[in-house]
Amino acid sequence: MKSCVYQLVCAVCVLMSGLTQTSADFSTERRRVSEACSKSLDACITLSNNPAPFNDAGWCTLASSTINGVSAYQCVVKIGLCTDEEFVALKNGACGQTATVQTWSSAFKTSVNNVVKSTSSTCQRQIVDCIFKSNVATVLKQQEQYCKLMNLVVTGKTTRECLTPDCTSNEILNLNTIACSTSQSQPFSDAIVATSQMCQDQLDSCTHNFFVASAFIQGEKYCDALSLAVVLDCMNKEGCTEKEFSKLKATCSGSHGVASVIMLVLTALLKLF
Repeated sequence: MKSCVYQLVCAVCVLMSGLTQTSADFSTERRRVSEACSKSLDACITLSNNPAPFNDAGWCTLASSTINGVSAYQCVVKIGLCTDEEFVALKNGACGQTATVQTWSSAFKTSVNNVVKSTSSTCQRQIVDCIFKSNVATVLKQQEQYCKLMNLVVTGKTTRECLTPDCTSNEILNLNTIACSTSQSQPFSDAIVATSQMCQDQLDSCTHNFFVASAFIQGEKYCDALSLAVVLDCMNKEGCTEKEFSKLKATCSGSHGVASVIMLVLTALLKLF
């Protein structure tokens, strides 16, 4: 009897050992993430101007890459709505790794992500769309300024209008409630929302219309974006006053890198041929 029990226990141990050694692939992990995270992946593929990978090796390369100055992590987590845990799980699945999460989200960010995940699939996808279509919204999301993001007005459209009708009024209310439940402050974000509506619209338009400027915004190099000649020329035409623009430049973060400017310009030119 003891021998049978021992053999049974051993058999279970072998089975359990086999289960723990089996790692999921990228497709399996993607099915496990939220709709908002999956949509963020799609949005980042579009930004990269590359086709979606067709195998794990391709996804592994992409997850480890920096394209046009924007890392995969910056795109799907900082701009998009994948959590740190989801990003690591996706990368592990693609690369056959067992890495653990190195960056833990704040309790506030976790609460916001949980409310996002509680909304419908169509709502989650629209939230991602509303963030990625605006560079001002992108900055607010990167800096975790969720209340400012929920109450943003860009080119005459409020965030509520952007989310409607894909998100119900109750979903929008819940998102706004959690987003504004904690007071958050970042110098650059505060400077943006302190400007006139015309200035915010012009900032969004001037950075969105130029590939290099958008790439710098997505890569969190805000000073670099505002220092580009094409952006300066665009901003000087109308929108922001000299005082408003000076305040934005004084509070933006990010290094001024001539090499990175050259790299992005060359990348932009190569895309034309």
